[in-house]
Amino acid sequence: MREDQAAVIDLLASPSTHGGAPVERIDTHGSVVFLAGQRAWKLKRAVQYDYMDFSTAARRQWCCEAEVRLNRRAAPTLYRGVVAVTRETDGSLALGGSGSPVDWVVEMNRFDQEGLFDRLAARGALDLDLMGPLAGAIARFHAAAEPCPDRGGRAGMTWVVDGNAAGFREFGANVLASAACAQVTSDALAEIERHAPLLEATQVHSGFRMAAWT
Repeated sequence: MREDQAAVIDLLASPSTHGGAPVERIDTHGSVVFLAGQRAWKLKRAVQYDYMDFSTAARRQWCCEAEVRLNRRAAPTLYRGVVAVTRETDGSLALGGSGSPVDWVVEMNRFDQEGLFDRLAARGALDLDLMGPLAGAIARFHAAAEPCPDRGGRAGMTWVVDGNAAGFREFGANVLASAACAQVTSDALAEIERHAPLLEATQVHSGFRMAAWT
């Protein structure tokens, strides 16, 4: 964590910020999402990793705007825009107020969580006839992705594995079995070496990013 966002989180978690509507909070390593009424508000945590930098308010604004711009391509009715959390003249915080911006959130239309695929599958309601068209839509979307030849390949995948290994050591020392973590890392690196010719060919000929993103 690079900045204290406790006051911003308290604001977004308060029903009074959302016209009295109850608020459901969902936490991830990179964001905090607040579901209230017909809206979802996504606050990027002030964190900095080697693959994700939300360390300053300016960085978070830029990343919020990029998220809306990019994700509107696949979900144009979901992403509404970017809204500032502001410091008002009386010192209080407001969502979309008239004061100076101190942080930024992505505003989205809320959808029924029971429509998520994992929840449909859990209750035996996932229609497998949807999988073919879904796979086709995803393939077409990725086929239109802009090439990025400076990432991926053998080096890119090794970078991801090395980053995961560093995370195991830093954050999992008192939780995860060190021998198991070392084995996972070793196996992953071995797989990269086994598929190195394919990884290099994919990077050279298509230029698509091969690294994992969260």
